[in-house]
Formats: sequence, structure tokens, C-alpha cells
Amino acid sequence: MNNGRKVAEGGVLLALYSILLFLAIQLPFIGSILFFILPIPFILIALKQNMTWAFGFLFIACLLTMIFGTILSLPVALLTGFPGIVIGYHLRKNYSTIKIFISTVLVMLACIIVIFGFSVWFMNVNVITESIGMLKTSVEKSSEMLAAFGKAPTDKSLEDIYVAIDLMDTLIPSMFVMTSIILSFLILLVAQPFLKRFSEKKLKWPPFRELQLPKSILWYYLITMIIAMTTNPNQGDFLFTVISNLLFILQFFVLLQGLSFVFFWSHRQGWSKVIPIIIIILLLMNPVFQFIVRFLGIIDLGFPLRQNIAKKK
Repeated sequence: MNNGRKVAEGGVLLALYSILLFLAIQLPFIGSILFFILPIPFILIALKQNMTWAFGFLFIACLLTMIFGTILSLPVALLTGFPGIVIGYHLRKNYSTIKIFISTVLVMLACIIVIFGFSVWFMNVNVITESIGMLKTSVEKSSEMLAAFGKAPTDKSLEDIYVAIDLMDTLIPSMFVMTSIILSFLILLVAQPFLKRFSEKKLKWPPFRELQLPKSILWYYLITMIIAMTTNPNQGDFLFTVISNLLFILQFFVLLQGLSFVFFWSHRQGWSKVIPIIIIILLLMNPVFQFIVRFLGIIDLGFPLRQNIAKKK
């Protein structure tokens, strides 16, 4: 591809990015949706050009972001630009969708940590601490309103609420990881139809029912639970923070494995696709279903359950 065509193509993609960015800034509600479309120009430029062009494109996009918004809008360009370039590069190298997803999660996580660290240490702004403070204030005001109607919550209830809120501060690392996983998945999901239209490369996700996480996750989970039960660290201790975050992430993966088994079983039995979706809804609404699905995940990781079921059919 000659330089003239490269420049023209880059200009079109920059124009597309600028329009999407302008709409995202001017229309905040729609902006939350457009965020997942903003990586598309970066994906396409990295897919068709070399890394020098891709990072040059990102540099200009950062300048445009500060022109259309302010320096506070710069994280939007970074959180969409770097993952977009990674996705485009890996697609050009014909990496599997799973490898692309893992790489995107790692890059997204690195961007979130850098942005958070910069805001705390250089701008003295901790979004999470401020959010926790606002949440506590909201609980206090709600408690006062209920007391005015003669339905004040008990001291034990308020204490449990405040403990749960304080736990959010402990789970900051897990929140970063989970946010990176969710954002990366949604970006790749939104990118699929655009890639079908503007590229020959495809994102081919394996069926969710075939998901098999490493069995080592089960051992990490069990060891972490044993350490938690035997040491019983106090909230605020370093060990408490480490164990809480490990359990949070590992429980998520075990739950994911359990859901995969539910989809596998549903497929083997020829059930309607609606049934697993109903189970997911119940899972979100009732902790009891979370325990059951997590237990299925433990069994699926620890025993050759799927192989035995497949032999019987």
C-alpha cells in the first residue's frame, strides 16, 4: 500500500474516531455505548498498517481527544486506543480469539492501573475512595429518612452495610481485573460485525459450553480457602487484602466453569437455549444459585464429569 493511500485511510479513520468521540462527549448517555465502538478505528489501522503507523495514529487521536474535550478525556483515548491496537495486531498475526482476549485484558488492566495511579499520585484524586465516601453518605441519609418514618435500620444492619462498603476498598485489585475482563469482552463483541464488514479477519469464539479452565485453578482456590480459614486475618491487614482478592477472582472463575457446565449439560440434553439464560438470571438474583453453580464448577474442574457424560450418550 503506497503512502498516499495510507494517509488517506488514516485520515478517514481519524475522522470516524473524531465524530464518535465528539458524540460521546456531547451525549454522555450514548457515550457509554460509543465507548465500545471507539476502538474500531484503532483495530482497523493496526490490522492494515504497521505498528509505527498505529502508534502515530494513537498519538494524533490523543491530541484530538484533548482538543474536543480536555486532558481529563485522555483516558478514553488510552483505554480504547491501546486495546484496539493490540486486537488489530493480533488479528493480523492470525492469533486465536482466546489469545487475543487474554492480551486485550492484560493491556486494558495495565492502562487502568496507570490511569488510576496517575490520578492518585499526580492529581490527588482517588475516584474509588470518593465513591465509597459518597456511598456511605447516601446510606446515612437513607437511614435518617427511614428513622423519620419510624423504620430506622438496626445498628447491626448498618454495621454490616458499612463493612461491605469498606470491603470495596480492599477489593480494588479484583475490581480492576473484573473491569478489564468485562470491557475487553464487550469491545471484542462489538468489533465482530465491523470486522465482518471491513476485513477478512474474523473473531471466532469457541462455544461457551466447551470452556475448560485449567484444573490448577481448583487447587489455588482450595489452598486460598484453607489459608483464609486457618489464619483468619483482620480486615485491613495485608494478608486479608491478598486473600480477599484471590478468593474473589478465583470464585469468579469457578462460577464461570460451573456456568459452562450448565450450558454443556443443557446442550447434551437438547434443552431450549432459554433454560441456561434463565439460570443466569436466577444466579444474579439469588446467592443460593451462585453456590450451586460454583459447586458444579468445582466438580467439573476436579473430576472428568464431562467425559463420563459423553461416554453415556
